[in-house]
Amino acid sequence: MDVDDNPTKDHIKRRITDGVVKKRKPIRPSTSRADIYVTRERRKFNGHLQRARKLLVDRHYPHITIHGLGAAIQQAIQLANAIKASIGSNVVSMDVSTDTVTLYDDVVPQDNDSKIVTQARQNSAIHIKMTLVDSVRSKINAKK
Repeated sequence: MDVDDNPTKDHIKRRITDGVVKKRKPIRPSTSRADIYVTRERRKFNGHLQRARKLLVDRHYPHITIHGLGAAIQQAIQLANAIKASIGSNVVSMDVSTDTVTLYDDVVPQDNDSKIVTQARQNSAIHIKMTLVDSVRSKINAKK
């Protein structure tokens, strides 16, 4: 049995099935260095915080975007607040948007005669765009 990578073929809406559900990784659009994808893993939090500070302050990126999906939304919000607290609350502006993302799962049937089916489910996402305030950016650029 081969799994078809095309999510629209044999696509069904979420239903009760007999088989093992294998969750696919979310489809990400092309990313840039300014995109930070947050997971539920707490051990990566300090690394994300240092990377965000480095991009905004040291490397003078115009903005960074923090992405969180599902249960990681809370982590994304906590990271954005930690960045704002570490740089300065009046120094960073945040633009927050929410989204609903379609995720695809493969249902592998328990009997070998049945076909592998792809099913869709919806999940919430958050995107937090963080930008240094213009007056701060001009001071940092003047120090270069």
